Amino acid sequence: MNGLREILVQAAALPGDEKPASAVEKIIRQVPPGLLDGYVLYLYGNALYKEGRLEEAEAVLRRSVHLDPTFPQSFNDLAATLFALGRDHEAVNFIRRSLAIDPGLAEAEETDAIWLLRYGRFREGWKKYEARFRSADAKHLTRDFNIPRWNGQPLDGRRILLHAEQGLGDTLQFLRYVPLVAQRGGRVFLEVYEPVRPLVDGLRGVERIILRGQSVPPVDTYCSLLSLPLVFRTDLDSIPANIPYLTVPEERLALWRRRLGPRRELRVGIAWSGNPLHRDDKRRSMPFSQFSVLTQADPRVSFHVIQADVRENEREELARLTHIHDHSALLKDFGDTAALLSLLDLVVGVDTSVMHLAGALGIPGWLMLMDVADWRWLLVRDDSPWYPSLELFRQPARYDWDSVLAKVAARMREMLD
Repeated sequence: MNGLREILVQAAALPGDEKPASAVEKIIRQVPPGLLDGYVLYLYGNALYKEGRLEEAEAVLRRSVHLDPTFPQSFNDLAATLFALGRDHEAVNFIRRSLAIDPGLAEAEETDAIWLLRYGRFREGWKKYEARFRSADAKHLTRDFNIPRWNGQPLDGRRILLHAEQGLGDTLQFLRYVPLVAQRGGRVFLEVYEPVRPLVDGLRGVERIILRGQSVPPVDTYCSLLSLPLVFRTDLDSIPANIPYLTVPEERLALWRRRLGPRRELRVGIAWSGNPLHRDDKRRSMPFSQFSVLTQADPRVSFHVIQADVRENEREELARLTHIHDHSALLKDFGDTAALLSLLDLVVGVDTSVMHLAGALGIPGWLMLMDVADWRWLLVRDDSPWYPSLELFRQPARYDWDSVLAKVAARMREMLD
């Protein structure tokens, strides 16, 4: 039995694009039903959840908790699945059961945190969200600098490292806190991912910029960018929204002015997909063939691709559309993207880092969201307290992009008429 579990653990850990659930399925089909205990079914359900096969994941995880009602991870994964299915009341009950079995289970605390944050219950959510550093899937987030972590006390000239933690979008969103740390008296050493580097020279109070992967010079204390809302006790009514808080490099702006030439029509930036390795990419992105309903030829509008990653088959399709300008190959980093965005009238896209950048720069944007969106977009509302220039368009049901596209198309017609 232990050997079977080890094989399943390895199969479930395959990268998302290698379909871990399918790999687990092949193994389970060969297993006698009597050996399918709660833990084996948990591994299978977890893989199904990560692959976005939510209804199947729910069924398998319900069997798992039935067979072993003492295993807290199964209850947590069932809760996460039900949240993704939009059945929050049921999901909360299973989180509570998971934490009743193991009050210190980091994965359940993190699931609970994301639920609280999505509902705008920030004070509770930020505290619980710190559990992410203890979860099995996110141990790579933990940084051990062998120095005290900063919890908000006056810095009085001490050197503080503020470091990137998760994705590019997260980094762009929480860079807004950097000047606030400097106001506490800190000499800020800022660590960012390389694509973000051109945008942070103008951040107030930054003494030194470090690229992720470079050695960190001696500092006195540190804090993750994503932990700064907790430190500053951020609530819905106290989100730092002094937009824009990022600076476009002047030389990039001049370069892109030359590339775009004189303005003759409305310029609209478009982004329909993100990183295919992202956990929710299947749900948050769409193929260009579907998105293209928004890009019908109109002499009053020119469309500009603002995402750097374009699938090869879509690149060929874009090349045939003369009213769409594909800049993807020229977007070397966010310095280029920011300059391009600054020369547009509107951006329209799905939930990827480029829309965070538009929001951080104060560019008007229409953000299209999947039915159960990421926690930072909250629930129901069509605006964002994080990014006042963005308007949100939400799916009424999972994978229903057609309804969203219809609303956005209608808004575009109104804008042009």
